Amino acid sequence: MAILNKPDAPIFDYRTLRLSMGVIALSLPILVTLISNQRLESISASYYTNARDIFVGLMFVVAAFLFAYNGWTLWQAVASKFAALGAALLALFPTACKGCQPGLVSNIHEVGAATLFLVLAYFCLGPFREKTKGRGGKKQLRSHIYLCCGCLILLSMLLIVVTPAQIKQDYRVIFWCEWVALSSFGVAWIVAGKYLSPLVHPDEKLVLFGD
Repeated sequence: MAILNKPDAPIFDYRTLRLSMGVIALSLPILVTLISNQRLESISASYYTNARDIFVGLMFVVAAFLFAYNGWTLWQAVASKFAALGAALLALFPTACKGCQPGLVSNIHEVGAATLFLVLAYFCLGPFREKTKGRGGKKQLRSHIYLCCGCLILLSMLLIVVTPAQIKQDYRVIFWCEWVALSSFGVAWIVAGKYLSPLVHPDEKLVLFGD
């Protein structure tokens, strides 16, 4: 079993990647809100504000991290590449602006968003839980967190789809649902990075590859 203090251990391990992804996901809604200084209808709408560079830049960082992430199986590696593509599409193809008609570009943006969040929900409900559920102790607690995060991502996507357009606009439903989904994604990946001591047994902190 490889451990972090071995000479041949990689400098940038999978836990650091997960932590970085989680921090970006948690900070993105806050950063674009503060920098845009506007009442955003969606986080993607920050593309048309002063926060454009932050939004596009961080989405490309997320895409790069997801492309580099391979998980434990071939399917997980393939899924992460699809998520990376989704994040890249979010950055390259902006959402429809306020007052303009949706078109091919905004449709591609929506496909990218759906792909990204579906894969992130898959990681929460599938691979992350598979390594922890039924194990008892702190692993079981992490399993419950992954379940909640995955369900919140899916619920947020569902609310965006089923909520009437006028209510979406009046109450910024898309913005809040995206915030919840990104926050859930961030929490799950930070927890999976095993940097939170209350959720990790001391022995697990030394493991480079594993649960």
